Amino acid sequence: MSNANHPVSLVSGIVVLGLLAILILGAPFLAPYDPVKQNVTERLEKPSMEHPLGTDRFGRDVLSRTLHGGQTTLISSVVALCAALIIGLFVGLTAGMFHGSIIDIILMRLIDVLLSFPFMVLAMVIAALFGTSLSHLLLAVVAVWWVSFARLTRSVVLHAKNETSFAAARVLGATNGAIIFKELLPKAISPVLILATFELGSLILSIAALSFLGLGSQPPAPEWGSMLADGRDHFMQAPHILIGPALFIFLTVLAFNLIGEGLRDRLDPYEKTEL
Repeated sequence: MSNANHPVSLVSGIVVLGLLAILILGAPFLAPYDPVKQNVTERLEKPSMEHPLGTDRFGRDVLSRTLHGGQTTLISSVVALCAALIIGLFVGLTAGMFHGSIIDIILMRLIDVLLSFPFMVLAMVIAALFGTSLSHLLLAVVAVWWVSFARLTRSVVLHAKNETSFAAARVLGATNGAIIFKELLPKAISPVLILATFELGSLILSIAALSFLGLGSQPPAPEWGSMLADGRDHFMQAPHILIGPALFIFLTVLAFNLIGEGLRDRLDPYEKTEL
């Protein structure tokens, strides 16, 4: 991406995300109907002035469910990502600070194990052990999603340890804690935040996919993935059921990817094409 396009990506992503946030967070005021209220006399109605995105098989307004479902999907994704980011930062800083020690070796072997364990399988295992629910799905997400943040943080820390500021802090007698929080953490924040914007888009897709399989939010609660699952049996008869959640998933992921591109190009002094 050229320098001229950097602000365009960032601004475009912020604008799209801002509009989506207004619609989703304002759902209690903007949604025209109760998202879980059924009306069998209006089931599978096509889009109209009364129901802009039509109704589902239970006569529920698709637009209202899409807006309310965004709160479930987006908020749960942000919460899970923040937890994974904090864990990843802590593990990465610790492993990098004590590079070559038994602590580093144990943490890196743990990361290798989690990388070799498919996320979908872990989610299914947790669902089988504890039952299907959104909270259990988020537990599976946090359990493995911190790995990418830890690896990136560790890489940044190892690079930072070769700089003169790190050596100067050592010579001046700074403690490990002071070095981590004053020297290493500030250098890791920017690349980790850039990665987080890309990961959030992937996380939204993963949560929606697992909810589509019935491992996340349970009916009648609205959620984009479960809404897609609910409408697949009526796709030929009423394809409009899928338009709302599919469009919002697409736009949300696109917005975060655009923001990630813009932040990467603005904050990365070398303008790397890969994290």
